[in-house]
Amino acid sequence: MLLNEFIATDITEIGISWFDFYSIGHICLGIGLFLFFSLFYTIPKRKYGTIPIFSLLFVFILTMICSVVWEIVENLVFLDLGWKFEDRADSWQNITTDILLCAIGGLGTWLFAYITFEKEKGAFAYYTFGLIGFGVWISVFIVLRYLTFQNSPMI
Repeated sequence: MLLNEFIATDITEIGISWFDFYSIGHICLGIGLFLFFSLFYTIPKRKYGTIPIFSLLFVFILTMICSVVWEIVENLVFLDLGWKFEDRADSWQNITTDILLCAIGGLGTWLFAYITFEKEKGAFAYYTFGLIGFGVWISVFIVLRYLTFQNSPMI
């Protein structure tokens, strides 16, 4: 297997390879979705006490459902509207990787949420971590996007 079949090194390989710079964006999506859906459990927590782990499992399930829906919308609706990068559907390898990376972003946030809620009992630390993590991954996304476009023969 060639490296460019595994990791997109220029824009002609984006959406075809297992990983491209948009894959990092799916980690951000997992973090962001988990943070958003967990708001519905941290706000009531102040009034009703601790959050059971099942609630965080439900938040993760919602995150995964949204990840799958995103891939469907991205590869059907956006492609049909002409909004899809390079006007081509993603390969099944890329779609699989994107969903798994969204899960990794959600799982990492879930792990920290569980530690924060159960040990520290603090939503402030949880959301601070989440926003910092989200920002770091967005920065990685921007750097990888820049490097991919720099290596592109089309520029």
